[in-house]
Amino acid sequence: MPRQVRRIETLLPRRAAHYGGKARSLAALCRAGFPVPAAYAVPAGVFTDFVHEVLPSEHQIEALLVRPPSDEQLAAIRERIERAPLSAEVERSLRDATQALFRDGARGIAVRSSSTREDQESASAAGLHLSIMNVRDADGVLRAVRACWASAFHPSVLAYLRQVASAHDEPPAVGVVLQAMVPADAAGVLFTMNPLTGDAGEVVINAAYGLGGSVVDGRVSPDTLRIDKATRAPRDRVLGDKACRLVLDDAGGIREEEVDAAARERLALDDRRTGELVELALRVESALGGAHDVEWALHGQQLFLLQARPVTTQAQPSTRRWKQRRGPAADRARIVWSNVNVGEALPGVATPLTWSILSGFSELGFRRAFGSIGCTVPKEAELVGCFRGRIYLNMSEFMAILSQVPGLTPRTILALGGGGEVDRLESDVERRSPLKFLARLPMTASRFARENYQLGDRLAEFETAFEAERKRLASVDPKVLSASALDRMLKDVEHLLDESGAIMLTAYGNLLSSAVVMVAALRLFARDDAERLQRDLLTGLMDLDSAAPGIRLFYIAEMARAEPEVERVLLECDPSELRPSHLPEGPTKRALVTFFETHGHRGAREAEIAEPRWREDPTLPLMTLQLHLRAEQTRSPVELERRQRAVREAAEQELARRVPRAGRTALRHLLALVQRFTRLRERLRGYVTEVLGMFRVVAKDASRRIAMAEPEAGSDAAFFLTQDELHHWLRRGGSVATRVRQRRRQLERDRALPDPPDSFVGWPPPARELPAVPDGDCLRGLAASAGVIEGVVRRVDGPADVKDVQPGEILVAAAADVGWAPLFLTAAAVVTDLGGPLSHAAIVLREYGVPAVMNVKHGTRVLATGDRVRVDGDRGVVTKLP
Repeated sequence: MPRQVRRIETLLPRRAAHYGGKARSLAALCRAGFPVPAAYAVPAGVFTDFVHEVLPSEHQIEALLVRPPSDEQLAAIRERIERAPLSAEVERSLRDATQALFRDGARGIAVRSSSTREDQESASAAGLHLSIMNVRDADGVLRAVRACWASAFHPSVLAYLRQVASAHDEPPAVGVVLQAMVPADAAGVLFTMNPLTGDAGEVVINAAYGLGGSVVDGRVSPDTLRIDKATRAPRDRVLGDKACRLVLDDAGGIREEEVDAAARERLALDDRRTGELVELALRVESALGGAHDVEWALHGQQLFLLQARPVTTQAQPSTRRWKQRRGPAADRARIVWSNVNVGEALPGVATPLTWSILSGFSELGFRRAFGSIGCTVPKEAELVGCFRGRIYLNMSEFMAILSQVPGLTPRTILALGGGGEVDRLESDVERRSPLKFLARLPMTASRFARENYQLGDRLAEFETAFEAERKRLASVDPKVLSASALDRMLKDVEHLLDESGAIMLTAYGNLLSSAVVMVAALRLFARDDAERLQRDLLTGLMDLDSAAPGIRLFYIAEMARAEPEVERVLLECDPSELRPSHLPEGPTKRALVTFFETHGHRGAREAEIAEPRWREDPTLPLMTLQLHLRAEQTRSPVELERRQRAVREAAEQELARRVPRAGRTALRHLLALVQRFTRLRERLRGYVTEVLGMFRVVAKDASRRIAMAEPEAGSDAAFFLTQDELHHWLRRGGSVATRVRQRRRQLERDRALPDPPDSFVGWPPPARELPAVPDGDCLRGLAASAGVIEGVVRRVDGPADVKDVQPGEILVAAAADVGWAPLFLTAAAVVTDLGGPLSHAAIVLREYGVPAVMNVKHGTRVLATGDRVRVDGDRGVVTKLP
């Protein structure tokens, strides 16, 4: 057996399974002509013979998989392996291989475990087994080999093997790779597809100075480069801090050095090296087949590939047609990206699970919405993108699709939804022929009428089915399910999201088409007053589902005033610790219990599956109750409804005066449609939000199971897996701890970065360069809710800031989704960096009669808690006062 210790390039990959996954992958790279450092492979049979000789039968791996030992027993087994002598033949073979590597010029040797259960198509086990860096002599190599073998008896390795061993006949074993160390100037990891979004059209490169271990184990925040495969142009570049680097120590092992400030401020790879890595990535994908992640190192002028493993699962949406998807490099550099509207629904950085679910949902939803108004959407169209963990929309593609509608311009669309780069979109958008749109117009109009005629029946049927499925899923305790049953539950929730989304997006498509026609009519008849009229005509819809929680809390506060003991408890408590069950028995307590039964699925950032719902964390609703009780004056919902209805009726009368008699009836019907679909969209969004909460239930229990198998993965591991990866784990198991830790670090880094601009061209500016703040005391945005008011600013960055809010303050936030709605009713006004007049929050604010200006872009950078401002919701202007 020892005579089979062989140079890596002499192995035939398809016959090298007994050398382990790492050795097999390196052999494949060598055979394909890639630059791989000199290496020798030790077959796993040497390990098997050694442990059979050293350990009793009850301590062999196959026995331990059946009868799990204690951690103390495993520690004793590892110590026994590390101390046991090698046979003379094995020792001689290892010394010969070591001397050969040093004769070839190696400065040190990396001794890497190569398990027969790692780097497979279905499971990678990345990071589970031991690697020992920069061994400087033969005695050190012998010790390192035994340490690698001993690592097979670590609890996390055995837990992984229990999950995958059933599919294999042979007992698991550990080969070893002896590889010449590369004294890297820069190193890291590249992925031949985006491992988070599943986009096969890009290469993702993580790079830092020194050895790649600093990137793999998270010691540094590396540079992150996303490169378009077809054009080789960057999609995004994030400069990491790279505060330290790992280098080879002359005495053996590795040591850490500080990186000077100037080097930290530039990318570790220049454009030429980046291009070479991208070419290597494409060759690896072609030669080895499928997506891979690759460890690489740069020394002097030479790039080396140190390891390659298949990406075992792919996120959705997978986009294999990347060659057909991309145009010339210049085209991508002109794409306008924006998160003005979608950022309001999901502000900040999304977890991998949320991104994988919502990106596919959004992509499909936009296609359905565009199709519902008669527009053709190219199959290769890229509608949704991810930049530094934030979701963005491809506005250039959106405008090109909508250009099929005669007379519809980017300026009109952005006035509805918000967004920047209007002039660029007006000049650069690829105009598409309206002929197909016009040819389908009779059919589109017929379908539109038919869908609206049937929508009531369809909605009633959907709500009946949804209620039955909700009750069924709520009756299931995930803890008692098998992994396969939990996987089926996840499938059921996905199906429910598709059903909910389909009908919501029908309503959304109808709202889009009717709103576009209405805006065009308003511009024709009202000209400069069009935006004001549009806003006022969509005011006073007090039966909105998304406005209901805030109104209900107002009435619960009124009930609490009639119960002095309840009022005292509510005013004196810490809202983060109070629960409805703590209240004295009575009407208020019963009303609160009903409130959380009805609305408990909502929450701040409710589109983020990792965020708790009000049912789990009732701080925001209870804080809102306190604000109502402390307020000297309160807005009565009855009075609000009367006032806002009067605003709408006045706007309707004004419109009637402006429109010729012949067109009044048609415009009145059109307005009724827009109002109807606005109500319906808000109603159906609640169903989608409730389904996202069901995903959370599954993810929490999956996280519990992962933590039991791999405690190092943490208690929230499932949120750092994609939808496909979560299915894969529930069906096949496997180790995910390393992937979860890496993604958690990535998410923490993305959160620490300043938000990219809400709109940008091509790719975001360097992460450390914030967009310039305009001079002066005025911020201009979109008028979202009418009224002019002066007051004191309260900046709200997240749910933790709610406890400091005082009644009658002006809330300033990056974005405000419907989960913040109860708080709106206690505010004097609201100002947000993102959002538009048709956003969910804007609609609720109009119902509450709270002046609001959205899409001011720099509000959270210019305004601080305590500043005095004037909010003009009529003109969309916020003025900072002395």
